[in-house]
Amino acid sequence: MTKNKKIVIATVSAIVAPIVILLIVLSGFIIAFEIDILQNKIKHKGWNEIDYCNECWEMQIPNATIEYNFSNCGGFLGDGTEYTVCRYSTRPDEFLKDFEPDCNDEYITIYNRILPLMQYRNSQGVFIDNEKLFTPDNNFIWQSKIKNGNCTLLLAYNEQNNTLYIIENFM
Repeated sequence: MTKNKKIVIATVSAIVAPIVILLIVLSGFIIAFEIDILQNKIKHKGWNEIDYCNECWEMQIPNATIEYNFSNCGGFLGDGTEYTVCRYSTRPDEFLKDFEPDCNDEYITIYNRILPLMQYRNSQGVFIDNEKLFTPDNNFIWQSKIKNGNCTLLLAYNEQNNTLYIIENFM
């Protein structure tokens, strides 16, 4: 073997070896992360979308009939949007006491910012049913929360038909 070939092999080995080690370590983190997600799903078996939202956002959204749910969350960090439509037989007055009308279009602005993010397909290749999306009007009262600087929860309650729209945007 010539001296030049030895130099090339030594150089390539010095570059490739750390990359291989980094990939092995990263794979370990990914596997641990996926196991943690699976354990949480098993731990909370029987929970619905409202239960998960309550835990994630430290809220107490009253149980309701879930009419529709769409999630395009996934990937390594679990980013994406979760959209849930809940119907109540009677108005949950205590829960709605901190909701407010959108006098300055603040909530509609948040909704319009998140709306395009809901248009991405989920891991099963399914897109959101656009007929299940709502059009904001004066019948809505709103509440929002921000977590970790850029994750957003937007709650829109239609007082005319007792429907709560839960929009979670994880980034």
